[in-house]
Amino acid sequence: MSGFETEEPRFQLKGTVNAPGTLVRLTARLNDDEAVPVETAVVGALWTFTVEVTLRAGDNTVRLEAVDQEGATGSHVTTVRHVPDTEAPQVQVVSPDEGLAITVRRVRVEAVATDNKRVVTVGYSLNGGEEQPVDVPTDVEGTLAFEVAPRPGSNVVTVKARDARGNTGESTVSFHFGGLASAGGLHSGTVRNGRVYTWGRNNRGQLGLGAEVTTDQRQPQVVPGLESATSIAFNQNFAMALSADGSVWTWGENADSQLGLGTPPVEGAPHAPDVTPRYAATRVPGLTGAVAVGNGFRHGLVLMEDGTVRAFGNNQNGQLGDGTTTSKDYPVEVVGLTDVVKVAGGSMHSVALKRDGTIWVWGRNDYGNLGTGVADGDSHPLPHQVPGVTDVVDIANGRDHILAVHADGTVSAWGLDVSGQLGQGTLTPGGESATPVKVKNVTQARAVFANGNYSFARLADGSLMAWGQNFNGQLALGFTVQTHPEPTASSPEVAPLSSMGMGATHVIAVRADGSVFGWGWNLNGSLGPDAVIDRWSYTGPIPISLP
Repeated sequence: MSGFETEEPRFQLKGTVNAPGTLVRLTARLNDDEAVPVETAVVGALWTFTVEVTLRAGDNTVRLEAVDQEGATGSHVTTVRHVPDTEAPQVQVVSPDEGLAITVRRVRVEAVATDNKRVVTVGYSLNGGEEQPVDVPTDVEGTLAFEVAPRPGSNVVTVKARDARGNTGESTVSFHFGGLASAGGLHSGTVRNGRVYTWGRNNRGQLGLGAEVTTDQRQPQVVPGLESATSIAFNQNFAMALSADGSVWTWGENADSQLGLGTPPVEGAPHAPDVTPRYAATRVPGLTGAVAVGNGFRHGLVLMEDGTVRAFGNNQNGQLGDGTTTSKDYPVEVVGLTDVVKVAGGSMHSVALKRDGTIWVWGRNDYGNLGTGVADGDSHPLPHQVPGVTDVVDIANGRDHILAVHADGTVSAWGLDVSGQLGQGTLTPGGESATPVKVKNVTQARAVFANGNYSFARLADGSLMAWGQNFNGQLALGFTVQTHPEPTASSPEVAPLSSMGMGATHVIAVRADGSVFGWGWNLNGSLGPDAVIDRWSYTGPIPISLP
């Protein structure tokens, strides 16, 4: 055979020689190389042979020459074209988006890996760690997916695909694990390059600027002592921050021990709770290995590396989840919760999302907060699973309402609905729903945000939809209205959104390019510089510059 084409560098010729006499010698010459002897075997009247050569790229000739005992010769030339496969597989990470801030410790990475021939292996690495195998795509599109548990702060996922020739293609995506923006009653903050910037009201030391700075701030200021912050969580008049080393820091009002800075009591000894406010960031003692923080109105929540949860502060309704209704000025473990990937606090209740997509709630149930179909005035100091709500990928907590994003992009909501925060298009009769209901016309959600009596959903394209209370323009719809129960596209100015934090009636958002914006109620510097501010409420985003 001649004119053969192959991708393989090793080429094998098999054939026979018909020699009337005895075959003395058979040689093979590849291109201009020296001729080499070829072993033969007699089968009947024929001599059989096999020749294996290593081809060069492009055209090759293999010349076979036979000599019998009489000295007669015969030859045959075969041409072979070697076309090596040097094309690497094509890899593209589809999700998460580059630069996105994620608050769930369960990140689904979606990618596409294709090749001109065939992908034979796929693997990924997280933050330069050991490569982990991934199932090779079986569909024509080459789609694949896997999950990673990120570290606090910046993360890089690299996806590699290889073909049979060892050609390798790769793609990387960078994202942040942790909240980059937050807001409380009237104080605001953001994280950039490990530093926490705060501004707004400072009557309880909630800006964390030190005992010598107790006035309101209309310019963002750096919180001293925090240089590797990965996430912040503000509420009412206190603040929490997580450092990359797994330590938790708190500051501000502490009347309910919500800063968690006390020490566990000694049995038989009197215990005076720590209720002293802190004007500077102070490390919570005894907490190591934290990966996320969240807070309620007067209590704090911390997610640990092992998937358990710690809580401290006000426990009037059992929102600390330790089986009691006694407040704690030190971290206690939430009973029975494991494999948690996100925590969030409400006014007097708490919520956790587990890796299996289920939601657990404990604390107050006055407005059906537990989602069990029944509202009651009892305290619920142990976590309860919300029945019928599954396949959840993100959660958010308002004052007394809860949002849950499902993997299909829809959103469920339950609890208080006096301002339309459940997104039903109309106010729920009685002003509450103890049974989870689907938010109207939201089908492409990827994350949710809530506080007070209003709600947001970030869609797959990075845009926002908003619903609920809007008397201060906090939905960024361009107008004010007391209630807005119809989910509506919010301002496109902050899209694609990276991170967002909601206060009682104002919002701080970080766009994917790092730009910071605020809107809603402006008081005591909550929305930033005087040079920009000229009225009480802003119904659309205004830029906030960091020093």
